[in-house]
Amino acid sequence: MVSSAQSKSDNDENGIPFTATAVRIEVNSTDGDAGLQIEFDAEPWTNVRVEGPDGRVVYSVSNRSKLRRLGSTENFMESNEPNFEDVPLPDILKLLPAGEHEFEGRTIDGSELDGAAILTHDLPCGPELILPEEDETLNTDYTVVIVWEEVTNKLNLTTGECGDSSDLQIIGYQIVVDIVDSDPKQRFDIKVPANVTTITVPPEFIAPVSEYTVEVLAIEASGNQTITASSFLTSNSPVSHSLT
Repeated sequence: MVSSAQSKSDNDENGIPFTATAVRIEVNSTDGDAGLQIEFDAEPWTNVRVEGPDGRVVYSVSNRSKLRRLGSTENFMESNEPNFEDVPLPDILKLLPAGEHEFEGRTIDGSELDGAAILTHDLPCGPELILPEEDETLNTDYTVVIVWEEVTNKLNLTTGECGDSSDLQIIGYQIVVDIVDSDPKQRFDIKVPANVTTITVPPEFIAPVSEYTVEVLAIEASGNQTITASSFLTSNSPVSHSLT
């Protein structure tokens, strides 16, 4: 996890800076929903709270269990992601105002923790997937390649659709491929730089007669990310659209 903002307590002798802080919005362009994610890491702590730019508490967590004496370190929180039909994107963004979010906490020895992260409303469009096609059946004798179009535009914050503005910076993509109903769960997960729009799935991960889900996430410089999801099937029989 990489800090999305310099800790406000870097020059504060009384505060210990968080190792990392991040606050971001994740949009699913396929399902049409969005939510908030908060991450932080610090020396062992007993409680942490995050305040938005309006001074209201966005998130708080306390370690009151038997492990209180050991403390907690890393924390990841993901909010509910309501569908845009139920809660339109503008209404979601009203609940998540852009600006500096302050992180405050206390370590197990009573010292104060301080940090900050910036939330923006720069939301990238979802990547347009080229290959495989939705629900395409692929021959396992061939290499499976995930291909998508470069993301250059931002979402329209009123409609939630891809807009005309290209005032954003994509810093990379994340590709997640899961085998459906695998036990234990089997996942191929990789991040690539912004100039990469093709990834080869390791052949060791491809099994015959299986169903796969694919997610490609476009990651903006602020940390905000937008998902496009798809799926494909595998078969031992040659098919006309297998990838070579």
